[in-house]
Amino acid sequence: METKTIVIIAIITSSLTTLLWALGLIFADINLFILAMIILLISLYPAIKYFNDITEFFKEREDEVTEDEKTDYIEEKAALPAYVTMLAVSIYAGIAIITLRNIYPEYVNLAYPFFIIGIIGIIANIISKVYYKIKYSD
Repeated sequence: METKTIVIIAIITSSLTTLLWALGLIFADINLFILAMIILLISLYPAIKYFNDITEFFKEREDEVTEDEKTDYIEEKAALPAYVTMLAVSIYAGIAIITLRNIYPEYVNLAYPFFIIGIIGIIANIISKVYYKIKYSD
């Protein structure tokens, strides 16, 4: 399949997914959100299969290079502090809410998603490190 066709399909499915979950949020309709997640899951296969083609398409448009190694390096360097900041804010917000449980007991349930986000982030980090260690080891 031609790269431009793949990119058009990816853009359409992404736009449709965004539209459906936004409408589900606006109208408080879980069915629209579920439909959006189904479309997202279906669109993941071609996105993963043609990842390199899609990436190259967006890096070079009309024979003009839009991204290069310098941009990739800057994005890699910026990703770690952003990731660590997100994890720290999640975990510390959860700790703060639990600490205030005697004053504001109605907010204790709000702390659990913060802890879950932190735990999922740590697990994702560990899995990524193991994957890249296996991939790039001799």
